[in-house]
Amino acid sequence: PLAGGTMTGNIVLNDSVQLQVGTSGDLRIYHDGSNSYINDVGAGGLVVKTSDFYLRNPSNADMITASSAAAVNLYYNNSKKFETTSAGVTVTGALTTTTDVIVGANATFVDNGKAIFGAGSDLQIYHDGSHSKIEDLGTGDLKLITNGAKINLQKGSSENLASFIVDGANEFYYDAIKRLETVTDGAKVTGNLEVTGTITGSG
Repeated sequence: PLAGGTMTGNIVLNDSVQLQVGTSGDLRIYHDGSNSYINDVGAGGLVVKTSDFYLRNPSNADMITASSAAAVNLYYNNSKKFETTSAGVTVTGALTTTTDVIVGANATFVDNGKAIFGAGSDLQIYHDGSHSKIEDLGTGDLKLITNGAKINLQKGSSENLASFIVDGANEFYYDAIKRLETVTDGAKVTGNLEVTGTITGSG
């Protein structure tokens, strides 16, 4: 066998004739008349080593690019849609999934960036730069459902504004002082009761 050689012209292999590399023909490169193949059929993986990698279409438009110690980019019709960064990844455009999205840390929305739920964008949660909003824009009710002991509306982490106790009282506060609560046989007011209309009772 030859120890080596230099080619000064093209090597032409007809359709389905393979260029086989490796003692057992582990790497095979060929065209079958319809498609071109780089086929790794042996042990180990297919390793491509380069400082910069470009996968382009026949018009020289980028499809995939990768740079050493830099970004890997994915393109759609020569428009970059996905990019790795030092902090994670950047997606340009909408992100559509067919299964659950699992978030291992915070999900951060910029001002007016909305968490939108429902086929008709029925429920929207966002901050508009001045106020935080939960907007129910669709049909049906807005329900808060708990399997716990109560639902609290609070100022900060400890001062109650209102408290709704499961199978118990509803409590309403003024500056952290409970002023109105429902009880077994009615309601209880702590402090003065000011009425601008008629009080009608049967007891």
